[in-house]
Amino acid sequence: MDLNRMIDLYKSESSQVFFGVKDEEIISFIKIIFNAYEKEKTVFACGNGGNVAAVQNMIVDLNMHPFVSEGKGIHSGIRNNFHAVSLCACPATITGISNDLGYENIFSEQLKYQAREGDVLFCITGSGNSKNVIKAAELARSKKLIVVSITRGANSKCEDVSDVVIHINGKSRFPGQTGKNNNNFHFEDCISKIIHMCVGLLKKRCTMKNDY
Repeated sequence: MDLNRMIDLYKSESSQVFFGVKDEEIISFIKIIFNAYEKEKTVFACGNGGNVAAVQNMIVDLNMHPFVSEGKGIHSGIRNNFHAVSLCACPATITGISNDLGYENIFSEQLKYQAREGDVLFCITGSGNSKNVIKAAELARSKKLIVVSITRGANSKCEDVSDVVIHINGKSRFPGQTGKNNNNFHFEDCISKIIHMCVGLLKKRCTMKNDY
């Protein structure tokens, strides 16, 4: 196996997939987060499997990174009641809902009693059809939340239940991806990049008080 060639393949594919994401979709997401900050709303996030790692990273970054100083000893920027909540974080809650009401309800049942009008739900679903994510989005829309979904699926159910959909399209020949998940490595890479762009720009907005 030519490792140099395989590494170059991964780099090339990853770049192509990332540059294929539409700027306007990313900008729409960032503006929604800016608005949630200004109005002191809650950002909820959900996903399955490996995408939970992206959810958890997003939550800690949104809650902490924009509001600490460079030395990390004090707050910087303007900290208000804006905050982010992971719907994937509590195994007891997830297994309890799954056991009593079914796995497809693990996110929507949490939102039912926590979400308020104007809050944001950020959904990660590779296929765009994950039942528990779609049910959460449907519940969120009924409660007048703003729903952002990120997917590599085409013509999927999340299109009908989201205000903004970020599409991450592409094919991959890099090994280790099976079945229909032939772009899941680059999909997960892109999610991280998009979240980091949002968090970095939110920090700039909070500290510099610039308008975008």
